[in-house]
Amino acid sequence: MSTLVVVGANPTVAREAKALPCKVVHVQLPGAPALDHDDQVLTTDFLDLSDFRVFTEEVLRPLAPAAVVSLTELGLEPAALAARQLGVVGVDSAVVRVTRDKLEMRRTLECRAPHLNPAFAAGDDEQAVARLFAAHGRVVAKPVDGVGSASVVLVEDVRDLPADRRTAATLLEQFATGREFSVEALSEGGRHTVVGIAEKGTTDGFIEVSHMMPPPSLDAPTQRLVGRAVGELLDAIGLTDGPSHTEVMVDGEEVVVIETHTRLGGDGIADLVRLTTGVEWRQAALGWAVGAGIRRGTAAAPAAATVFLTAPPGRVTAIAPSPALAHGDIHSWDLPVLPGDEVHPLRSSADRLGMAVLTAADIGACKAAVAELIAAALVTTAPVPAS
Repeated sequence: MSTLVVVGANPTVAREAKALPCKVVHVQLPGAPALDHDDQVLTTDFLDLSDFRVFTEEVLRPLAPAAVVSLTELGLEPAALAARQLGVVGVDSAVVRVTRDKLEMRRTLECRAPHLNPAFAAGDDEQAVARLFAAHGRVVAKPVDGVGSASVVLVEDVRDLPADRRTAATLLEQFATGREFSVEALSEGGRHTVVGIAEKGTTDGFIEVSHMMPPPSLDAPTQRLVGRAVGELLDAIGLTDGPSHTEVMVDGEEVVVIETHTRLGGDGIADLVRLTTGVEWRQAALGWAVGAGIRRGTAAAPAAATVFLTAPPGRVTAIAPSPALAHGDIHSWDLPVLPGDEVHPLRSSADRLGMAVLTAADIGACKAAVAELIAAALVTTAPVPAS
């Protein structure tokens, strides 16, 4: 039986890995959440790439793994480098690097698929920044290596761009109009299969508050258009094998890539794939490396969504129970805040309070259920007195 090394799994991914037709060995950071007692777990600081190379040689090589993979952002590069060092199956480390450096991804697309790019500039290129604002006015500033929508802001005048955003650590992009979607795909031998498309709901500050699958705003021809665009993107960056999660903006027949990752999407998107298509997406996103492919079961619902629960900043004074929806059903509910907890302004995904997964009889009902849940005042807060 072959051995698959998984770097940085969370408990949900580790449970899904048990269904794969191979032996699974997990590599976890010290202090990471515990996995099931019967999982084989090795512990090391894989974020220290120099030490991890030694660990790979001394600990992983004797296991003779067939592949090394990861589904967590911080584990992608270590897993790819370990696979290359051992000469086994894994995602190409150069591809991972391009996806984790947003400016490098833009430059790659500029050469190979420019029609998928918005106009952009590096924050430290003063002349390019001036041209970008002069031509497009509204510009999005984001960290080159950012995650979780943190520190993403809209700037409407070059004079309002602060000094700390005029560095090589910032990417500036033309504000893309339209609706935003997430595309989950699995690549095998250079062939890209879309397993699900989710429509995003976001705040004005770019924080995601919902994902709906199938996407209410995309008809079948436009979904095919999006799928082709994602395939062009993956070809451009050189991804031939493994999972991907790509965010795109669609305006009419124009598709602009926002970003892409060599992993599945977070925010419960894997659950939406499973509920609406029957594909065990976490298993497929791991199992490609050992030849497991895509396993498709029975879809549980025609439509599903994740909704993120928020509240005004302040101190929590009351929490309502999970509501009965008029347009759908609550599939799972996670609202861990307690009275007395402080709610911070919604500046990144980490500031959201909880998540619900819901199912519905059709796309229209799903959209109505999402709106219903977002409008519900589930967490009551009071202002925090000034100290």
